[in-house]
Amino acid sequence: MGKKRYLVTLVLAALVFLLGGYSLQKGNGRSKLVYADSLDEVAAEVNGEELTLRELAFYVAYEESEVQKQAVAYDPEDTAQFWKLHTDGVFVRVAARNAAIQMAVHDEIFYELALSAGMELSEAEEEMLRNSIYDFWIDLTEDGKEKKLGVTREDIAAAMCKIAYAQKYQTIYAQLQDQNYENYDFAGDAYQVLLEEQDYRIVEKVWDRIDFGNVTLEH
Repeated sequence: MGKKRYLVTLVLAALVFLLGGYSLQKGNGRSKLVYADSLDEVAAEVNGEELTLRELAFYVAYEESEVQKQAVAYDPEDTAQFWKLHTDGVFVRVAARNAAIQMAVHDEIFYELALSAGMELSEAEEEMLRNSIYDFWIDLTEDGKEKKLGVTREDIAAAMCKIAYAQKYQTIYAQLQDQNYENYDFAGDAYQVLLEEQDYRIVEKVWDRIDFGNVTLEH
């Protein structure tokens, strides 16, 4: 009887050890990433093209900036309170993180379509792009946000160039489909139909570990 109890104890001990190891591994998997140290991590794939955190840095900075404006209006003394809000069944920080990755997927799709169609930017559009890159980079570096992201001006410029191509081709594509431009925004109904035809996935084990609201901001 004593030997049987001893065996049961060993089995239970082994089970506890395994569960403890699993919990630790799972916990580590959910720990927040240091963005600047994780730029080569792949966060999404769109039609065979990998999108790394380096390529997504623009969207993180942009979306955090936009939501922060609402946070300041909500409580200028403690902007963190807005980021913690739970509305429509989702936390603000989670909704913002989802919006950022969906925008990136959207722009990658239209960028690829633009390249396939042989579309190019006009000289005026190139000039507008350069000005936009300059303005965004100045805003980013005023508070040292580029250091928190770990990116260079060239990284931001590459992302914004893609966006310029995507936006122009979105206009063309919408006209070809006899639709309004807005219908092909990332939340538009027509775009959702187009999205279903794409081969894409979000690497949740990477993207869900982005501490959205705290990457470029301090509350």
